[in-house]
Amino acid sequence: MVIDSWDDCKNGASISTHRFADYLRLKHEVTILTTGIVSPGKVLLPRFYPIGVRKIMKKMQTPLALPSRRILRKVMTGMDVVHIQFPFLLGIEAVRMACKLGIPVVSTFHIQAEHLALNAGIHSTVFIRYCYKIWIKTIYDRSGMVICPSRFAEEELKRYGLKAPTRVLSNGILPLFHPEKFSRPESMAGKFIILSVGRLAPEKRHEVIITAIEASKYAGQIQLILLGEGPFRQNLERLSSRLVNPPVFLVLPAEKLVYYYNISDLYIHAATVEVECMAVLEAMACSLPVVIADSGKSATRQFALDEKFLFPSDDSEALSARIDYWIEHPRELRQAGENYLENSGKYRIESSVEKLEEIYTSLMDR
Repeated sequence: MVIDSWDDCKNGASISTHRFADYLRLKHEVTILTTGIVSPGKVLLPRFYPIGVRKIMKKMQTPLALPSRRILRKVMTGMDVVHIQFPFLLGIEAVRMACKLGIPVVSTFHIQAEHLALNAGIHSTVFIRYCYKIWIKTIYDRSGMVICPSRFAEEELKRYGLKAPTRVLSNGILPLFHPEKFSRPESMAGKFIILSVGRLAPEKRHEVIITAIEASKYAGQIQLILLGEGPFRQNLERLSSRLVNPPVFLVLPAEKLVYYYNISDLYIHAATVEVECMAVLEAMACSLPVVIADSGKSATRQFALDEKFLFPSDDSEALSARIDYWIEHPRELRQAGENYLENSGKYRIESSVEKLEEIYTSLMDR
């Protein structure tokens, strides 16, 4: 597994890679080529932060790795498969070395160019097209298989010219995410709890949720919980100071997220850029209804039960109307939670791991 950031990293790609590696290690030998601290099963490379985005990348705990051809050759010699997770310098050099050594390459499309643009404050379609051109040329088209977490992600890469074979493979849901009865904190008793999980970063659009709650006619009854960390936290704290009930900001490990998925009434996903979204899948698996931004650059809208669980992206007024509707229709909302739970069964991580093993084996047998 080749990935730039590993330790203490809270982005979805790193979390997903951790989970897949844990499952694969039950039957296979897995080596992680990355940055960070020394630990078993890892080979370390120096880390760096690109000029211009150093500050925000440090805040988001996402260093890049400085590749060493000597280390790459030493580590990869004798490996059966090389799996690239990030499309940056390390990924590019790892693909080159794997091709030299005749090792099959799998790559996963975790990161959209729009992610980079939004976090760097770049508003240029030329930049986005250039990123995809480079990524496809240096990594994806040199892979024996490109894994796409959603049909949308697959279509995006093909739209930008991908020719390599693809496979749609969900990041999957861990078994620990399931419906469970918990008591709410006294401070939240009787309130309508809205939850959102993810990095506090530009593309997640948490400010749309805050503005929608402020405009709701039930604003005094709503408790917002934001689980995650990131460079936008101070901005969001300032914006949310206008809410009747101050939001709860928390950073928690996965095993403690289950509690909040199960005590909440509604999950809102306002992100405009997404290749799948594990948090939405986890909410579904806990029978928590999900309202999702209908963005042309996000795969997450595929999970919405119907139009009542979608709102036009960046439209806080429309989202506010959705919130009011679901507060006024609790029975319909509970039924929706059951339907979401049923739909989540198609995305279990055990199934994704089995499919990933099949991909590895098929490439090794060529």
